[in-house]
Amino acid sequence: MRKFLIIIYFLLVISFVFSVDVYFYQTDIRDALSQISMQEGVSILYDPLVSGFITVEVYDVSLEKALDLMLLPLGYYWTKVDNVYFVGVADPDSSGFGLISEKYLINLYNITYDNVVNALPKIFGNYIYRTPNINQVLIYAPPKIASQIAETITYIDIPVYTAEVEVKIIEVDEKDFEKFGINWAISSEGGQGFDFNYSPNGLQAIINPLSYELSFLLDSLIRSGNAKILGQGTLLVKSGNVSRISGYTTIGLKLVDANNNYVEKRLTTEVILTGYVFLKHISLNVRTIVESVMNDGINDNPVGSLLETSVDVKYQEPYYIAGLSFETVLKTNIGIPGLKDVPIIGKLFYQTKYETHKKNVIIVIQAKLVGERK
Repeated sequence: MRKFLIIIYFLLVISFVFSVDVYFYQTDIRDALSQISMQEGVSILYDPLVSGFITVEVYDVSLEKALDLMLLPLGYYWTKVDNVYFVGVADPDSSGFGLISEKYLINLYNITYDNVVNALPKIFGNYIYRTPNINQVLIYAPPKIASQIAETITYIDIPVYTAEVEVKIIEVDEKDFEKFGINWAISSEGGQGFDFNYSPNGLQAIINPLSYELSFLLDSLIRSGNAKILGQGTLLVKSGNVSRISGYTTIGLKLVDANNNYVEKRLTTEVILTGYVFLKHISLNVRTIVESVMNDGINDNPVGSLLETSVDVKYQEPYYIAGLSFETVLKTNIGIPGLKDVPIIGKLFYQTKYETHKKNVIIVIQAKLVGERK
């Protein structure tokens, strides 16, 4: 019991000896440090750049804690060298910066020095340095600042995943969809035969998981020749990178002019993918452009339309994107077999028929995770 009392008494003495009371109101920090130095009988030196005024009131705290609280509002730091306390500023150009700072070599696993610089607040830019090893970064700063920088690096130094996205661009006659009760178009006639979907707020995308029934219908239409694949391929998508694929078809146009001419034009569909790849899904921005070139009698002018939308795609699950359509005129010659092909008089036995068809552009995508980018 006596031994226990002696230990308690000793701890109370230690607490009394090493605790301080601090009260300053609008006091010059240099005067405050001098007063604490005299009050506690310790040596406190400070950098010539130290300045400012503090207001602080704390009781029964350690000297180190008191210094922390006094310096916190001004952004200064202290260190202890051979029983002498030194207060410095976090300015690499300061003569005392080396006394309050430490060097830390941080390994980088998934990012580079430039990634670190871009992620950090500008105020921390003075404390990080490039090293000969591209997988490392040097931090030279007061420990508390270095800790904040290292914590930020931990947040951003994570694996960057890569995904493969299979893209298929399909052209389907709208009438074939209407037979099955599918109608995506809200359309308005454009110039010279173009007919693109629209809404008061611009083009609207229809995005859904690709059901078995719709997938079977598309495959059946492709096999029968009633739909065709304009382009297909596998795109490698990395976060922030751009990947693209394009396909083209030919559209017929019956021009309203003196000769009532019929022309065919190349129509290009381009799909541009950007996004961010995650462990369980990919967040995609899909930009689809349908474009051709029309002649106004003088110049060839690009015409077409743009559809842009965002979608979260689960891996191994197909999705379709609809919302773009165009109008084409099909030209066919109808006549008596054998006679319509006879030179000169053959044209007496056939007639030219023009049929207008509405075509839908369907984009089918399916993604899978393929690994991490090193």
